[in-house]
Amino acid sequence: MTGHAVVLGAGIGGLITAAVLAERFSTVSIVERDRLPDTPIDRRGVTQGRHLHSLLSRGSQIIEELLPGFLADLGAAGALVLDDVDMSRIYSRIGPYTFNRNDPAADPAALTTYLVSRPFLEFHLRRRVATLSNVLFLEGRDVGDLLAAQPERVTGVTVHARDAAGSEALNADLIIDATGRATRTPFLLERLGYTRPSEQTFTVDGVYYSQQIAIPDQDDFRERMILVLPEGKAQRGGLVACENNRWTLTIASRADDLGYAPTDFGEMLTLAEDFVPAHIQQPLRRAQPLTEVSTYRYPGGVWRRYDRMTRYPKGLLVIGDALCCLDPINGQGMAMATLHAHTLRTQLRRANPVDPQAFYTSIAAVIKPVWAANAEQPSGRTPGRAATSLRQRAVRWSRRKILEAAVDDIVITERLMRVANLIDPPQRLLEPKVLAHVVAHHARQSLSRRRTK
Repeated sequence: MTGHAVVLGAGIGGLITAAVLAERFSTVSIVERDRLPDTPIDRRGVTQGRHLHSLLSRGSQIIEELLPGFLADLGAAGALVLDDVDMSRIYSRIGPYTFNRNDPAADPAALTTYLVSRPFLEFHLRRRVATLSNVLFLEGRDVGDLLAAQPERVTGVTVHARDAAGSEALNADLIIDATGRATRTPFLLERLGYTRPSEQTFTVDGVYYSQQIAIPDQDDFRERMILVLPEGKAQRGGLVACENNRWTLTIASRADDLGYAPTDFGEMLTLAEDFVPAHIQQPLRRAQPLTEVSTYRYPGGVWRRYDRMTRYPKGLLVIGDALCCLDPINGQGMAMATLHAHTLRTQLRRANPVDPQAFYTSIAAVIKPVWAANAEQPSGRTPGRAATSLRQRAVRWSRRKILEAAVDDIVITERLMRVANLIDPPQRLLEPKVLAHVVAHHARQSLSRRRTK
């Protein structure tokens, strides 16, 4: 191994990327503006860290592939692991359609879920990455300018300590921007004489309200993950267990759709009654709040199309939310960051240095189907279009028929969950086997209605 790689940002995406780079570079420096805590607590640079997070199954698989044994260590540290054939510990509902929870999954291992808070996951991941002998953390440092000592190539970056004057230059063979939604790379590229990337966007104008709670009577019910996305209105909800018997209660909505902004557990509880199953509401009423209500606002999604730039320097790549940030209510951000890192790993195995255009082209193929699903609004309208096309109406009709069938068909439920966990692409919902189950469900329903009449 030779060379020096620099990762900007020590969040989930930055840590996973550092693990990838450590396989190929003799030194990997992670630059982070925060002072990193030595316990699993919230930090200033992760404003959304107090809210509901989900490490989708594909994300956990990639982390385990890069850092063998990490998931076992996470479980031993207190993470709640859902790895049963029995699906009853997960309650998922989209609109009026509740997924099948009575029958066993055919491949439960693929859907194993690790329920943890964001600070807990980041802390243990950071501690594991820190054991890599060629990884160095540079905390409490702001990023300055990109350096370009060679034509059409970024060769380094300046950083300066937040508590000291002056700056230092970090020369690097490769720089990865994993700074998230607050990325400065478009601006820094412009300073070097490049154009900014074009952007695709969708508007959500969303807001989260979350609170950490303890439920003394949690053994009175089996569910440990409750996720509800009503159709026809923007308010969504989640009640999910995490490490050490803590729970996260989250209400999500468009900013102007709630009659009031909840400020205490009583008001959170009132809103939760809209989506928490009836048999869980009584234990929830006896829960104890562990934190104040936290609020997080987000305007929507942005995909910076570096893959469409006709002129772009070598030695610089962008991943995670700095490249494409989605609607956080879908819980895909951390898993998507791991997919970006996995793509980088594949590219590095083919060629080092990585060709930026090849990297961004590969990433675009990963992002495209997930972006399309995020950009579809709960109201059924696509931003920027006054009316829906015939194809869009057909897709929505098909989606509704699939969801209706998932209520009592485990094959469809399992496939939906595999797609939601980024294990399978969405087109696998249209395979003959799945469609046959959908047709059979509706045939049975039609026959039942005829017999009733």
